Parts: sequence; C-alpha cells; structure tokens
Amino acid sequence: MSAPTVTRADIQQLLASTGEDPVLYLKAGPDNEGGPLEVDVWVSAYVSHARVLVHRHEVVDAIGDAPDDDDVDEYLSELEQTVEDVAAALA
Repeated sequence: MSAPTVTRADIQQLLASTGEDPVLYLKAGPDNEGGPLEVDVWVSAYVSHARVLVHRHEVVDAIGDAPDDDDVDEYLSELEQTVEDVAAALA
C-alpha cells in the first residue's frame, strides 16, 4: 500500500484532540475496512500499535502545543520516513 501524505491539518487535528493519549495513525479506507491508507486521529487505546505514526505528547515535546506553520512543516519532513515505514509494514 502506498503511504498517504500527512498534512499540517492532520498535525493540527492531533494537537486539538481532547481524547486521552490521542495518536495520528494509518487506517485502511474511510471505515478502516479496506481501501487506500488514510491518516486519522483517535485515542491510542483503540488503535493497533502497528498503525500508530505518532502520539500527541511526542508532537508537543518536539514542536510545542501551538506551533507555527514553519515548525509544523519541519516536523512533517521528519515524520515522512515513519509514515513510509508504517505503510510498508501494513502492506
């Protein structure tokens, strides 16, 4: 499966999440029942560890909880390899 692109909006959605230990993860299609990989945010307790890209607390540690666009863009470039690795493992 090809890896999707993580966007600023995805990082902002993760940072805005009020759930307990939210994560950015890959799901297979809109309902996670098959299809192209997509990026989504959910509570880590309900997401398979193998699908997790990053926990909210990791993003906050790296760029803070109110980063500017430049900080987010830099973080996205660092996250690219993780996205590729997780997508490859799910193939």
